[in-house]
Formats: sequence, structure tokens, C-alpha cells
Amino acid sequence: MSSQKNFYEVLGIEQSASQEQVRSAFRKLARERHPDRFQGAARKDAEREFQAITEAYNILSVLERRARYDQTLQSAGGSEGLTNPRELARAMLAKAVSLMKAGDTSRAGEFFSQAVAHDPQSAKAHHLYGSFLAQHGGRLEEALRQLDQAVKLDPLNVRVLLDASRLFARARMFTRATRLAETAAELSPDDPTVESWLQQLRQSARGEGGR
Repeated sequence: MSSQKNFYEVLGIEQSASQEQVRSAFRKLARERHPDRFQGAARKDAEREFQAITEAYNILSVLERRARYDQTLQSAGGSEGLTNPRELARAMLAKAVSLMKAGDTSRAGEFFSQAVAHDPQSAKAHHLYGSFLAQHGGRLEEALRQLDQAVKLDPLNVRVLLDASRLFARARMFTRATRLAETAAELSPDDPTVESWLQQLRQSARGEGGR
């Protein structure tokens, strides 16, 4: 399943589909693409597809979310946005940041999630969504997953490494946090912020027995 699809295309339905058609399409795809039906590399592909299917269903199955999503598709570029998911993802990301600054964290979270779903190769989207979840979402495990993915996609970005390191330290995963900070220090050896954080982190890790 290509990442170059909007949520309707992920489920294989028209934008005019009824809610029952949304549910039916999801149930069919969930059965066909459930990761337990696959092994090895095929299982990993199925896991990614199953996640995309679930994210699409979570938005389209709720009328209020679906209505906002439809408005986003239209405002982010109409027919052009429907065929250019990366541009749509960038528009969603900008909207999410704007909503977050305005204090509308509920809608901001939805737009961040949609941005990641539309462009899963965007390190910026994963980074901003993970940072948002860490601050507002109360979902530390998901925030860690998003920032870990951002690091994988952009391993030379000092800011991403530093933010990921801080969050892993918050989760008391000091070994991982230290490795990330050390990588940031190697990339930016004269950065006092990175050096200060690394020293603080090493002290905390010693106090925790280096977990």
C-alpha cells in the first residue's frame, strides 16, 4: 500500500462513501492485511499497512473528525492536495502548529497525526508530533516512538537528536538517551547546550545505575 494516498484511498473508497461503507472497507482490509497473517519482511510491510488502515479508519469513522478532515483536504489544495500527499502533509503540519499555538490542542493533535499519516517519511512531522505528544498528549510511549522514527529518518539533525535524548531521559531510558546526546555532541562539538545536557545526562545515568 503506497504512502502516497489520502485516507479515502487507503481504505479504497470514494469520498462520498457512507459510514457503513467506511466500516465495511476497514473490516475487509483489516482481515486481509492483519500482520498475524504474514511472516518475515512481508509481516513488516503488513504492519505498516495495518497502521495506515487503522489511522484512516480512526478519522473517517467519526463524523466530526471526518468533516474536519474533508475541510482540510479542500483547504490544503483541493484536487491537487488529494494527489500530492507530501504537500498536504506540510499544510496539515502548519495548521497543527498554528492550532497548538492558539491553545486548541485537541484539533492540533489530529492534524499532527494526519500529517504523519500522509507523509510517513517526513522526519519533521514525526519530530513535531512526538514533541507535541510529550508536552500535551500525555502519551509518552507514542511520543518516544515518533521521536525515535524522526531520528531514523534524519540522523544528522542535532535538534532532533537532542529532543529525542531528553524524552528518553524523561522515560528513564538513560542508555539510549546518552547515545543520542553523544551523537549530537559529535555532530556539534562546540554547542554549549548539547555539552551541558550531555554532562547532566551522564550524572543522572550514574545515579540511576546506567539504565
